[in-house]
Amino acid sequence: MDEHKSSKNTDPPPPIDALDIRSLRALLKRQHELDVVLIEAISRVPASPSELDGLGVDLESYSHQTGRAQVAFAARMERELAEIEADKKLSTRRSPYKSVKDRLSQVLHINPGEVQKRLDVAHAIAPGSPVAAIDDDREPEIAHPITRAAFDNSDLSVPMSARIVSATDRLRTPIEQVANSVAEAEALLAELETDLVSTAQSATPKAVERSIKNWEHRINALGVQPSQRRKQDYQGAFYKGKRFGFHEWMLRLDDLQHETLLTAAAPEVNPRIANHDSSDLGERALAADENGRPIEPPKDQRSINQKRLDGAMHAMTVGLRTGKLSINGGYQPQIVVNIDHKTLESELNTSALFRSDAVHSGPFNPIAIRQLACNAELIPVVLGSKSQVVDAGNRNRLFSAEQRKILYARDRGCTFPGCTSGVDRCEAHHVQEYSRGGVTTLENAAMVCRHHHHLVHETDWMILMRDGVPFWTPPPEEDPSQPLMRNTYFHPEKSFILTRQKMLA
Repeated sequence: MDEHKSSKNTDPPPPIDALDIRSLRALLKRQHELDVVLIEAISRVPASPSELDGLGVDLESYSHQTGRAQVAFAARMERELAEIEADKKLSTRRSPYKSVKDRLSQVLHINPGEVQKRLDVAHAIAPGSPVAAIDDDREPEIAHPITRAAFDNSDLSVPMSARIVSATDRLRTPIEQVANSVAEAEALLAELETDLVSTAQSATPKAVERSIKNWEHRINALGVQPSQRRKQDYQGAFYKGKRFGFHEWMLRLDDLQHETLLTAAAPEVNPRIANHDSSDLGERALAADENGRPIEPPKDQRSINQKRLDGAMHAMTVGLRTGKLSINGGYQPQIVVNIDHKTLESELNTSALFRSDAVHSGPFNPIAIRQLACNAELIPVVLGSKSQVVDAGNRNRLFSAEQRKILYARDRGCTFPGCTSGVDRCEAHHVQEYSRGGVTTLENAAMVCRHHHHLVHETDWMILMRDGVPFWTPPPEEDPSQPLMRNTYFHPEKSFILTRQKMLA
């Protein structure tokens, strides 16, 4: 029996013209039987590590051959469905599949992205290949001859072939832009494709990615400017969703937009303090305790990326305040909040019995509402136990322009000890929070930059007012003694060192 099966499996395959769909599936079944023998033999046949290396190369080539068959099948299915659609052979009944990709994904139970790679490779290496493109009437043209030769020789996998095709197509437009002639562009594209294919055959996928990056840098160095079509395809702000409590965006900017973004972020990344001449002050203390003795201010723990974001957000906030935005009309971000009275008086650290909705982004984190109550156009609607409206807030809780002028003169900048952010980058904060009954008065206000505004709302840092002066005290885990600290950068006259120097002078 075993001898008969072995003899049967070694029979030569029938000619293609003699095959129908049933015999083709039988041929696949026969191949599957051979694969079963192959898998068991791999684990049992004696071999040295060097011999196994050779076997591994053969196996990888065999898997690439399977990939060629998968690509051929995807192209065949696409061609058949296109012909049916063209001839209107289908009935008027709607197909359950939205596209060829959707059909293959559901029938084969594979990711749509994998189907797309197979179709991309099928389109890219046509014509003349066993996986020729579906349009047989177009001019014979090989878009990627070098990739096609390697793929037909089973030297490349489907994903690697798709990656090389994608990289070459993506760099075609900038190469044509910087080349002096069509011939020079074609020669450079051939060099690019040859390099990527050679790297894929002799190194790892990571090395191919490095080679792609090197080519991108090489072409960018020649002064590529994005075309209008490329801008349409790639430029913009792309929302990627919410992850771990953060809204994720991806930006693709041209040179001018990038420079504008860096300019907006620069004051936060490298603060430049204006209107504070320190040339005659000598050594300046940045923070002092309640007795005016200098102390070491807390370190700024933000990463460079957080600072860039804070700088950009500050620039946008200033823009919203100017009144020059046609739709916004100079208002702060507007948020309507429905909240029950019990939750309003609590720590707001739970979403129970709570609903909040921002105009543009929908559900809003309750913890952020206390900070927004200081500056944003927050309209609180307080509900009773039966969801009746108990109170509806208004914009009178915001500090007036006159109050802000006095705050600017009093604090001169961020009140956090050691911070050097000037008043132009600060917000007025209710020391006793507005959501907890704090009043909008100068005695209940302190200027804070955006970063330290987040800090006081999201951590156990506290502000205490002493004779109209804001003092900060750290959480117990940072300093168990919880000393009172004030910013003396903007108030050098309050520094014990400076006072003593003046007395000695």
